[in-house]
Amino acid sequence: MSIRKIEKKEWQEYFNSFSKKFLKDEQPEYAEVRILNKSMGVQPETQWTLLKGVTYDKKGDVLEIQLEKLNRMVHHPQEIYVDEADDGWLLSFEIVQNDGTRNIIETR
Repeated sequence: MSIRKIEKKEWQEYFNSFSKKFLKDEQPEYAEVRILNKSMGVQPETQWTLLKGVTYDKKGDVLEIQLEKLNRMVHHPQEIYVDEADDGWLLSFEIVQNDGTRNIIETR
């Protein structure tokens, strides 16, 4: 396991590859989303729910986390950090927005 920052030029390919490799098979994967900001602290966005995909759109500068009943859109993300298992599975990732808000996504 290692936490590392992904450079913006890698985001689209990184998340497309992750989604194709791990999220397109018969085995369901789940995610939990929490939002952390200075004014409100940590707020849960979802509890464990089916994770369908993660994509980054360069043109719109939007990272989308596709869940069973919710799509979390992060517009103009500034930084992304990932915690990966040895096989490339994302244990968690964190998206930092302009205002310092952090979107923390854990997977299983």
